[in-house]
Amino acid sequence: MPKRPKPKAKTPMADTAPMGDLEQHRRTIEELDARILDLAARRMETAEKIARFKSARRIPLRNFEVEEQVRSRMERRCLERGIDPALGRELALLLIGHSLVAQSPILESSYDGSLLRVLVVGGMGGMGGWMARFLSGQGHQVAIFDIALGESPFPRAPTLEEGLEGTDLVVLAVPMSACAQLLRTLCRQPARPVVAELCSLKLHLRAALEEARSAGLRVVSFHPMWGPEAKLLSGKRLLLVRAGNEREEELVRGLFAATSVTIHELSLEEHDRRMAVVLGLAHLVNLGFARALALCGLSPEALREAAGVTFGKQLRTTLEVVSENPDLYFEIQRLSGSTSEPLERLQEALGDFKRAVEAGDATAFSAYMEEAKARLSDAGAVGEWF
Repeated sequence: MPKRPKPKAKTPMADTAPMGDLEQHRRTIEELDARILDLAARRMETAEKIARFKSARRIPLRNFEVEEQVRSRMERRCLERGIDPALGRELALLLIGHSLVAQSPILESSYDGSLLRVLVVGGMGGMGGWMARFLSGQGHQVAIFDIALGESPFPRAPTLEEGLEGTDLVVLAVPMSACAQLLRTLCRQPARPVVAELCSLKLHLRAALEEARSAGLRVVSFHPMWGPEAKLLSGKRLLLVRAGNEREEELVRGLFAATSVTIHELSLEEHDRRMAVVLGLAHLVNLGFARALALCGLSPEALREAAGVTFGKQLRTTLEVVSENPDLYFEIQRLSGSTSEPLERLQEALGDFKRAVEAGDATAFSAYMEEAKARLSDAGAVGEWF
């Protein structure tokens, strides 16, 4: 009986498909991407129309109920199409975020008061530049004075004295260590505009502020709790330090009245007490983490190969911190009269965990974690802080 020929092994379909099919699929993807971008552009145009409508009627930038409806709608439509709803949720958050950034300049530039002539001292710096752009966007006439060289979109005063002439408001966006002397210099000038300083710490300025007010200078202390990269003021906080100068404080408050910023009033002492924690302690934790990584001897490649989610999140935050201005961060540590207490508490906390581990005391270790979780939970949902 003749032998039957062995059947040929089947070749996987992907191997026999012509390469032209793959290229065609890629072209289809490219066309779909272009259509998605066209729709995204139309969505952004519509978002800007909504912003102008809201601005004219003084409607707040954000409506969290509507944002939740958008997320839910996108998730539901993903499910209807057999797609992971996480894609819809992430896409909704991305689109909402970019829409808010596009809408923000339209809504945040609203201003009801009289337009001012403003001089930003330190206008070449990060926050000085931010304040100059923000105030100019509201329609104020803005000029800057800065010893730093470079190009600026704003007129530059050749001298401080000339910049002060006819000015209604002076914003001091200078290094903290230079602010006290600048206040004393302003006391000797004949011009008497409102002076608003935005130092991250205030107690080191107490004597200079008192001298300035005694000399008739109308000084306001405020602190924007955001950096110069901020494009969106929604969720941001502005701290206004009370000093009894109600008229001047109202002028600064009015600059942000139509924005999404939340304004909190604090005393000088309470401001610095809180900054020692939310700035000083937060910086120290991340700087300590970065220094410990440098001392541990593992290469970046070795860390990258083994990194998990928690390490990645911490590393991103730490990288942001160590990429900031070291002079500013050093000043925050040096000038804060309260920084030593958070540093001592940090050392104490690390010591508690170290002793629990060395003693094999899982109960104590767990208790520290539970106590921390309860304390943070008592303060409300963390997501509401930012």
